[in-house]
Amino acid sequence: MKKILSLVTVLVLAMVIVAGAASANSDNDDWPMFHHDLSLTGYTMYDGPDTSDIAWKLDTEEGIRSSPAIVDGVLYVGTVVGNLTAVDVESGSTLWIYAAGAPIYSSPAVDDGMVYFLSTDGIVHAVNVGDGSSVWAQSIGGPGPWDWSSPAVHNSNVFIATSTGNVTNLNGSDGTSNWSTYIGASPNSMIAVANGKVYSGTHNFNNGAPTLVALNEADGSVAWTYDYYLSHGGVTGMINCNGVSVADGDGDGYLEVYFGVYNWDGTGPQAICLDEATGAEEWAVSIGGNSTSTPAVHEGVVFIGSDDGNVYALDATASGAVVWTYATGAAVWASPAVADGKVYVGSQNHWFYALDEQTGALVWSYYTGSTSRLESSPAIADGMAFVCDSSGEIFAFQSDLRINKELVDYSDADGDGDIEVGEYTEFWLSITVENKDTEDTISSVVVKDRFGGDLMLVSYEEPAVGTVETNTKGKTNKVSLTWDGFDLGPGETATLDLLVATDVNPGQDKKTVPQNEYTEAGTHELNSGANVKGILHEIQLSATSDSITVDVVEPN
Repeated sequence: MKKILSLVTVLVLAMVIVAGAASANSDNDDWPMFHHDLSLTGYTMYDGPDTSDIAWKLDTEEGIRSSPAIVDGVLYVGTVVGNLTAVDVESGSTLWIYAAGAPIYSSPAVDDGMVYFLSTDGIVHAVNVGDGSSVWAQSIGGPGPWDWSSPAVHNSNVFIATSTGNVTNLNGSDGTSNWSTYIGASPNSMIAVANGKVYSGTHNFNNGAPTLVALNEADGSVAWTYDYYLSHGGVTGMINCNGVSVADGDGDGYLEVYFGVYNWDGTGPQAICLDEATGAEEWAVSIGGNSTSTPAVHEGVVFIGSDDGNVYALDATASGAVVWTYATGAAVWASPAVADGKVYVGSQNHWFYALDEQTGALVWSYYTGSTSRLESSPAIADGMAFVCDSSGEIFAFQSDLRINKELVDYSDADGDGDIEVGEYTEFWLSITVENKDTEDTISSVVVKDRFGGDLMLVSYEEPAVGTVETNTKGKTNKVSLTWDGFDLGPGETATLDLLVATDVNPGQDKKTVPQNEYTEAGTHELNSGANVKGILHEIQLSATSDSITVDVVEPN
């Protein structure tokens, strides 16, 4: 039996204007480089696992200090033997291995079909993501003791630092140099790119070089430098293998730069906040020990690890005050990742933790083994958490409750296959929830979705399990859908089929604008992700599907 709903008008969604042929695409939740993004914020808006359930483990037997990147369902990570390894995230099977010829401490960055990284002999490599073949390899320094820098790729340019003291900008297509700037002191920092600047710390032992340098992205000229010792009584502070996070942490509309330092004589504050425009210090606080952890920044809080064994949550405003701490019992060299209300981080005590983002309370933890240390930082993608240990094992964590929303088919009014501006189009969607646990039942399953922007809910098929209710509310008559009243047994799935259509007046006020369908060509979010919750072993699980986009063109 079908339930038929009336047409509704809905809220405005922002539109990204790009021309293209009509097609349907699913957004992804990749983690394409160290600490997720060019600003090194360490945050993703997508789900992370609620439990310590292991999806798979892979032993490379080679030792790993590199941190993984994940793009299009493939994980990339370097080993201390010198192999870049590509792994299928669904199965944990190795897809290909690229031999760099020297150890890889650098964390790879993936962009436009290539993987970029630095090997310890000072060579930057560009590798094809499809088969692991070399596209180019460019020597830019070394061999040196600290060629560990991790690249950032922006506008098809690769930014990287080497132990020669230089930060270099390479053309991503062929490896030729655009510019190279000497900043001194063997920089081995993870590179950040934000607001037209390139940021690199230095391995500064003796105050012979700045602690942090901001270069102009266009030409490599120095925008500003920060010298820790000038503000802290001559104490040497260096950025030791970590990077900086660039974010508007305090919400004042201006960017800040957050990072940890290693104090050579063991005194002075270790967590620093600078004004991004000038490099002036805004606050500096003690976190009990040196820090080689790149902070994550989300919703006004800075998350950072310390050698004193604690994970710190600091107020990102002018104070830098401690919000909460969590004691792991050993130094925290890894950089926290934030997703789905949780902070994921590894410790030198061989444990991997998921902490509540608001309180620091333990959500779950996992012991990786007595011979391992967690120097590699985690990545969150595809609803999974990935972490690598120093013995060479890769761990993939995934909650047992899954949800997927798929565009099955669509029908446009004139039947030419193009979704055109002003054209009424119907879409058939399918929402599937799954219990991946093969032994236990997930109870009290609740699926929620809503329809707005350019989309209206027309009808749905009565599902085989559970019941569906819809609620229309607000001035725009937004429709919310709830599908609940069922359990998922071991390994079971359940599906809800929907018919939706372009709204009669998407993103416009029907009182002032004539009613029509899509009003502009470009890529439009057809529908945001659906959310599911359920109970397993008295733990509430949750997951969110990817949103769906479609390409709209001008009429022929």
